[in-house]
Amino acid sequence: MLWFIVLNIGVTVLVLTIAGLIFHKVRKIHLASYDLVDKISEIHRESKWLYAQMQAFHSLDRLLQLPAPLPTLRGWAASPDFLLEIAKYVLEAKPETALECSSGCSTVVLARSMQLNGEGHVYGLEHDSTYAAITRRELERQGLMEWATIIDAPLVEMKDLPGHRWYSLESLPHLDNLVDMVVIDGPPMTACNLARYPAFPMLKHTFSDCCRIFLDDASRSDEKEIVARWLKSDSKWMARLINCEKGCAMLWKAQ
Repeated sequence: MLWFIVLNIGVTVLVLTIAGLIFHKVRKIHLASYDLVDKISEIHRESKWLYAQMQAFHSLDRLLQLPAPLPTLRGWAASPDFLLEIAKYVLEAKPETALECSSGCSTVVLARSMQLNGEGHVYGLEHDSTYAAITRRELERQGLMEWATIIDAPLVEMKDLPGHRWYSLESLPHLDNLVDMVVIDGPPMTACNLARYPAFPMLKHTFSDCCRIFLDDASRSDEKEIVARWLKSDSKWMARLINCEKGCAMLWKAQ
């Protein structure tokens, strides 16, 4: 009788052990299925954005018809859809003076759009002398030197904005009330907290009544906070988001 009880106990333990292993495996498969669904969704989103960027680049290329190919537009560079937005705006609104925070492919796009218009000039503030030189060479390669000026503007402490390091404006020409368009794609986040916030208060004196501001990377939390602070500081200004890969905020002054 004792052996029968021991056998039953052994069988029960074995069954429970097997059941536990099966449950563990099923649970792992269940969790893995959720992970697989998430990865498939992520791949789908990335594929969708990649296609959108290829389409935007194709449209930009046809629109500008540059004599030489643009440098790579991935990584730190502005995305093709953002560049397409600012190119279309220049070609439609025909701003006479544009001011850019940072330089690079966006400078080339702005300068070429103005060349196609037959009027306008873009001034680019660049804190990195190496990038400034690269942009100047690219402008020369594209035959756009007379349409753009790259200004060496190292990042300095802002006396009026404690805690902020932003572009020095010592070499910026006198542009009071003359700037019709501002494109903000710098400085990098590593410069300081809310690194691009100073653009509005420091450049506000240059804005014309019809000035439009285009802020890249507007999907990031820092840029969302920056836009909120700008609008709070002046109730006459309005903003809307443009659906771009990294987010684009366009601001204008209500008439």
